Amino acid sequence: MKVTCPFCLSKSKITSSASLTDTDSVKDLYCSCSNTDVCGATFVFTLSYKHVIKPPTKTAVDIAMNMISQLSKEEKKVLLQQHLL
Repeated sequence: MKVTCPFCLSKSKITSSASLTDTDSVKDLYCSCSNTDVCGATFVFTLSYKHVIKPPTKTAVDIAMNMISQLSKEEKKVLLQQHLL
């Protein structure tokens, strides 16, 4: 993701982020300007989920099953143990 400094329009680096919701749909992005000779500002951008343009072609269950099928046998065992307790 590209972040531009709002002061000098130089490239900026995201140094950290903080979720503002349980679902990570809104985050504060802590940024610093890469133009340290002239600007060097630090600032916060807010990134948020807005809306769906095209929904997934698969259901949440289909997506989860696909992800589970890609796990190793050991990872599947750990997953089962964690959720059966």
